[in-house]
Amino acid sequence: MSCCGQKRQALRERTLPRLQVQEAVPATLVPQNPVAVRHLGASSLVVKGAGTGHVYLFAGHDSSLLVDERDVPALLALGTFALVHR
Repeated sequence: MSCCGQKRQALRERTLPRLQVQEAVPATLVPQNPVAVRHLGASSLVVKGAGTGHVYLFAGHDSSLLVDERDVPALLALGTFALVHR
């Protein structure tokens, strides 16, 4: 009967095959039916879209971004965003 110490040692000595790790390529945000949204706040803001989970960085007062249409209703509900009318 072998003791637990020998089993632990055998596990430590066992070699596992090396896995190749590829760097993750960040997904490019391609908004679905993009809508221009303007941030009305005084400072920069990072917000996560409620519909898509995409992260948007508004760089300060009156900054605008193209936002996925699925995220627009939640942003407008915050009261610090407005649609850009062209």
